[in-house]
Amino acid sequence: MKHANELTDEECGHLARILLAARRVTSRPHFFSWVHGPVQSLIPHEILLCGVVDHSGHLLHERFTACRYFKDDHFHRVVHPGSGLILQLSQEWRLRGEPRMIPAHQTDAGGWHARLADLELKNVAFHGIGWIDGAIKGYASFSRVRAPLDDRLSLYIEILLPHLLFTLAGVLASEARAQNDSRRPAGIITPREIEVLTWVRDGKTNDEIAEILGLSMLTVKNHLRHAMKKLVVRTRGQAVAKAIALGFLRAQASRSAADAAHEEPVA
Repeated sequence: MKHANELTDEECGHLARILLAARRVTSRPHFFSWVHGPVQSLIPHEILLCGVVDHSGHLLHERFTACRYFKDDHFHRVVHPGSGLILQLSQEWRLRGEPRMIPAHQTDAGGWHARLADLELKNVAFHGIGWIDGAIKGYASFSRVRAPLDDRLSLYIEILLPHLLFTLAGVLASEARAQNDSRRPAGIITPREIEVLTWVRDGKTNDEIAEILGLSMLTVKNHLRHAMKKLVVRTRGQAVAKAIALGFLRAQASRSAADAAHEEPVA
């Protein structure tokens, strides 16, 4: 007979399939398919709320739900930083150091049954990961779980939580890289293009820039066009704003990029 903390061959098979499938998760839709696919073999659920702490110490909350009753309002109430359910569960987890299981019909002084019903969660299986200072670094909260909230489920969650949060962190990192890539110039901004943008920032017209730099107005317009194409923008104001954001220009009080943000594209 297997020890309570050991897995059967069948359970090991489910776990192996879950972990192998996690290696193919690279996007949010992949993550959703993973938690509502292979993960269901050990933790059958409809709602997964999870979060990881970013580099600034902020807890990023995510939801992956197949329940049509769980709306945006429910989610925002659950993760509210002052009164949300996740805050309370995190505090209880820190005291217990083990998964927090709240069945659908639990009646206690905390009024859990009514609260979970109001939030369309029905039940909760929550677990977190802490750091050496005791602070929570990530969590997962499964709801509408279609299995007994017992020691066996607790064991599954303890085993899977590090892999789940590591996979989620990879997805969020990929999204951040993609966002950063979209902000990068499509080509190298030349010193002359930066010079032209500098004078645009200071409110000079193309004619004035041409006179200042000793160039033809057509050459100035071409430099500006090239810079806008590389910065992937449509107006002079947008080009200045993005160049400042990327560190190519310094902001100047004489003329803010926001003042030019509604200009028409260069003719």
